[in-house]
Amino acid sequence: LSVCLSVCLSVCLSVRLSVCPSVCPSVCPSVFSLATLFPGLYHLCEFIEDCEHGVLATKILHLLGREGPKTPTPSKFIRYIYNRVILENPTVRAAAVTSLAKFGAVCANLKPSILVLLRRCLFDTHDEVRDRATFYLGVLESNNPSLISQYLLDTLQSSIVGLQSLLVHYIDNPAKDAFNLNSVPITTAPAEVTPSSKTDDMVVDAPRKPALPSKSRQEEFAEKLGSIPEFARLGPVFKSSSKPIELSESETEYYVQCNVHTFPRHLVLQFDVTNTLNDQQLENVMVEVAAESYHVLGHLACPVLTYNNPGTCYTLLQLPEDPAEVPNTLTCTLKFLVKDCDPATGEADPVGYDDEYVLEDLTIGLNALFQKVFKSNFAAAWDELSPEKQADETYTLTTVKSLEGAVEQLITFFGMQPCERTERIAEGKSSHILLLAGYFKDGVECLIKTKIVFDGAVNMKVSARSSDTSLNELLVSSI
Repeated sequence: LSVCLSVCLSVCLSVRLSVCPSVCPSVCPSVFSLATLFPGLYHLCEFIEDCEHGVLATKILHLLGREGPKTPTPSKFIRYIYNRVILENPTVRAAAVTSLAKFGAVCANLKPSILVLLRRCLFDTHDEVRDRATFYLGVLESNNPSLISQYLLDTLQSSIVGLQSLLVHYIDNPAKDAFNLNSVPITTAPAEVTPSSKTDDMVVDAPRKPALPSKSRQEEFAEKLGSIPEFARLGPVFKSSSKPIELSESETEYYVQCNVHTFPRHLVLQFDVTNTLNDQQLENVMVEVAAESYHVLGHLACPVLTYNNPGTCYTLLQLPEDPAEVPNTLTCTLKFLVKDCDPATGEADPVGYDDEYVLEDLTIGLNALFQKVFKSNFAAAWDELSPEKQADETYTLTTVKSLEGAVEQLITFFGMQPCERTERIAEGKSSHILLLAGYFKDGVECLIKTKIVFDGAVNMKVSARSSDTSLNELLVSSI
């Protein structure tokens, strides 16, 4: 079934692009997703042999460079990729050179052949192709695993909005230390957009304007928080919670959700409040927070909250100096001034009274301090970090009833990126190794290797590596 689906989508991509080029954004993600799971890469190789769309050919070459070296027979892809160097326009040729270099970086047995092909690319007529070939030859011939991993496998994943904000902050507030690129927030997936209307891709209409790139959820939050003067001095947002945390049910009088934003030294709690009572108008709405080890620096209240119109208020917290004190439970209370109003007209009384509403507790976890980062070659990254600073700990989880449950909880708990598809567990397995990678809020790279065995209960060994011994100890002891 998987192969049939892949073939079907590849044929669909070939046929429908000739009829309606606008189908590309709809079909391509499905084809690429299947290609990473099943033997669909070979169908894409055949497709780019006759592909007339340069942008699509470039995307496929990028996918081949990322996924091809991981297949059982990576050498089969080299001919298709090098053909693009010979036959295509400069943009596609440059993408093919990059794809070839990635095969040389991952597949040691193919590296001599890849170096020969890259040397041939030095005589290309376009400077972009020649420059890439020269650069990749230098990196591969250095035989330096760190350079190869940094410049070929783990490309820059920084958020452009976050990078810009951090650079502006660094220039406006000169520091003795050099600018640390690892402190820049990592880019995340674009925010979901709900289409306003359905369209039939088979109908050829007038050409549509290309859609603008969607901003990620974090970039949207960073833009919003950066426009608030009270938070501008905090620097860039390191991380925002992946989804809002409900502090009350939607059927209650006041529906409250919280988004947690981590800054280098602060936490900003964003409370989105909806008043579901049509006979009340709320004013000066804020959420009072109390917890040990956290110091409340201030509140930014919502001036007016009318019926069924969401409003936002903020609470600013100082992060504890000791990262071990960050995981905590915060007591939250919604406070406001109530004014009775006419449900028909919405006109509020001139005089109101103070009231409060107790919310659910808000749990801040260790994952608020770590940002996901992708590592295509985890073993190389693991070996780069000193084993002398490695920390290890063993655990038995009696409440978790499966390997899948343990993997899911560990990913959520640490808030790091699963690498090399270790978030997936083959059917029927009783043991598994989970690989996680991330950055601490101060820019320290952290890697976690967890060996898990299920024999009625989950037994696991957690190993952590980074340049900070105390951080390694924190990671393995926090479960």
